[in-house]
Amino acid sequence: MFRMFRKFDNIRIFGIWLNKMRKTERLGVWIADNPMVIIAAAAVITILAFHYAQEIEMQGMATESFVGKDSPLYQIYDHLFVERFGFESIVVVIEGDDVARRDVLEAELRLSDGMMGAPGVLATNGIADIVAEAAEARDGKRAIPDQESIDAILASIDPIMIESIMPDRRHTMFAVEMPMYLSDDEMREIMIETEGQMMLAKFPPDVGLVVTGSPALSNSIMEEMTKSNGPLLMLAGVLMVFALLLVFRHVRWPLLPIPIVFLGIIWTFGAMGFLHIPMTMVSMSAFPVLIGIGIDYAIQFHNRIDEEFGKAGSPVKAVISTVNNTAIPVMIALSITAAGFVSLLTSSVPMTRDFGLICLIGLFMCYLSALFVGITVLAAVEARNGRKRGEVDGASKESFVGSYLEGMAEFCINRWKVVLSLAFILALAGNYADSQVAINTDFKTYIPQDMPPLVHFWHMSEIFGGSDEINLIVQADDVTDPQTVKWMDRFGSYLLGSRDQVYAVSSIATLMKQATGGEIPTTRTEIRDSFEGIPPQLVSKNVDGHDTAIISLNIGEAVRDLGEEGIDRLLKEVEKDIAWFPPPPGVSVRESGDLVVMTTVIGALTTGRTEMTLLGLVLIFAILLIIYRDMIKALLPVLPMLVVIGWMGGVMYLGNIQYTPLTATLGALILGVGSEYSILMMERFYEELAKVGEPREALKTAVNRIGSALIASGMTTVFGFAALISSPFLITSNFGTVTVLAVIFALLTTFTVFAVLMLRLEIRRKAFKDLKHRVFNSQRRTTH
Repeated sequence: MFRMFRKFDNIRIFGIWLNKMRKTERLGVWIADNPMVIIAAAAVITILAFHYAQEIEMQGMATESFVGKDSPLYQIYDHLFVERFGFESIVVVIEGDDVARRDVLEAELRLSDGMMGAPGVLATNGIADIVAEAAEARDGKRAIPDQESIDAILASIDPIMIESIMPDRRHTMFAVEMPMYLSDDEMREIMIETEGQMMLAKFPPDVGLVVTGSPALSNSIMEEMTKSNGPLLMLAGVLMVFALLLVFRHVRWPLLPIPIVFLGIIWTFGAMGFLHIPMTMVSMSAFPVLIGIGIDYAIQFHNRIDEEFGKAGSPVKAVISTVNNTAIPVMIALSITAAGFVSLLTSSVPMTRDFGLICLIGLFMCYLSALFVGITVLAAVEARNGRKRGEVDGASKESFVGSYLEGMAEFCINRWKVVLSLAFILALAGNYADSQVAINTDFKTYIPQDMPPLVHFWHMSEIFGGSDEINLIVQADDVTDPQTVKWMDRFGSYLLGSRDQVYAVSSIATLMKQATGGEIPTTRTEIRDSFEGIPPQLVSKNVDGHDTAIISLNIGEAVRDLGEEGIDRLLKEVEKDIAWFPPPPGVSVRESGDLVVMTTVIGALTTGRTEMTLLGLVLIFAILLIIYRDMIKALLPVLPMLVVIGWMGGVMYLGNIQYTPLTATLGALILGVGSEYSILMMERFYEELAKVGEPREALKTAVNRIGSALIASGMTTVFGFAALISSPFLITSNFGTVTVLAVIFALLTTFTVFAVLMLRLEIRRKAFKDLKHRVFNSQRRTTH
């Protein structure tokens, strides 16, 4: 009875498969019969893609690019810090023989007055404002007085209050403050306005001016990224030309896959604009990746239809046969590659999720471009030019590459124990080394270190000190209660004395002490009255209403000096300090700010990276199991990828390459790209096994016949990724390097580790079947 049901089940599966074959055949007929419809549709889609591509948002290296807005930590950051205290500053560094000279201050005051009228500007802060306000308090007129009065005013001010903006008479800064919640475009408009007002202010010719600060740096980075993206794609195209002429010249029109894949890339740009997917430093790297992977689809269809043209004798029959025999296998390969990228969608880092989403969309677009446009164009060219039946361009039955790879596989098979032991030992060592690889989320290290805006930023930091901060949000029914204010004062003094990494502390307590000569008032009324003597913009930076205040801990250039792990340790120490030095009852203190939120990225790039890779493994295994309904066939392509992932961990450790939101995608990328080679090899092996029946002979034949094609496919992928190495951005260049190595390792394991595993497992399966057959026959004889 069981056998009967099993037979019916096989018939049902065969029927489903035949139905699929009929559907792909009908698709081939439709493609052959409707070339003008396909070309017209492709043209319309391309025009729409150009339109929607204009709507792509260029997103800077903002906090929300690294941290999901739906996380609880970000919610606290957004509602308590950004909305109430968060601000960004465009900084104008002013340098000269004497920046407190009257004509310099007059120009700075003109700049200040001009910027205060700009939309989105909260306040301006500079020496000219301090001098003008002091003169107004004395003379009733807001203006820059004579030089003697300037010197007297500056001498009367507590040096602590002005040293942060004028450490000496040769350097000062002018800050334009704006809310953090402004968009990148709005901040860019304010920066342009600042540059325009600088020209109108008419600074003396002997004074140097440089616009810098985090918003200005981020804007410069995005501009440089936009400029570098085009050359990267062009270089990828040039490398593709070289690769195709080298390994694909046996077909007619060998360069056609290049415009076909670029058509898919254009459609992907359009989809980004339509779906409002932002362009970031990470997502830009998706396009050379898509070129490297997507061109393989164009090559597979091109190679098959070129073969069919010589056999079928008719372009229509060639199109139908190509679609019928190639569309499903290439779709399976796409599905396996996509499974690797799907795992990226689980990342807690938004820019990593965007990278995965763009890759998924791009793979599908490149597939559609190759299936419909590529085949249609080739059929039209063939119909015009034609060739004789049986004529096949240049492909030899056996190649030098195939013979060499067959010899390599034979060498590994004869020494299979050594090969497997060495491969897995290196993989284990690499996995351990991978845990020691550093993590880097400081976007300033991702960009060219000689980039002028970055040089200006470091110059500002050297003169005025670093600006990294840990922010403590203090909440109570009334934060102006004397006990609460005194606790802020004592806690700040404690941190300054106990934590070497804390260079300065600012809060309403420090403001009051400066305003009252070092004393904190003893009643709430006196405390609130003391606010009258403090500039309103300073008060608003430290207290919001009467229920929320902020303590800002200046930790210099902590991201550069301590690294992400060091900052994480410091944050945990500050949490312990709060517990050891608790605030008064009814007062809560929570850490917030950019640095606090960014520590969540550490988890995303460590345990999160591992989880994404494991998810990719499970997805690929599940898809293969559904397709093949065979445990060995589902498991085989996954095992070599585990080896490659381990090897790449060792490469990153030895190469001192750090994990970033981009290199964190490496595991998923290896799974998506590398498993394709294993699957194609496995398909050919079982095809040959069905013919010869002996596993070793089948493997040798499969390696010889498919080896050249896999190397050609791998080379085009490598050449596509290699374009990334030339990027001026270190994050992209490192990603290109490790990806190229990963693809090379994936090819290497296909002909070594995978070949050995496939042969040994199939020999075991054959031996098990023989044993099972002998046992069955023995039991049968015993029964009779």
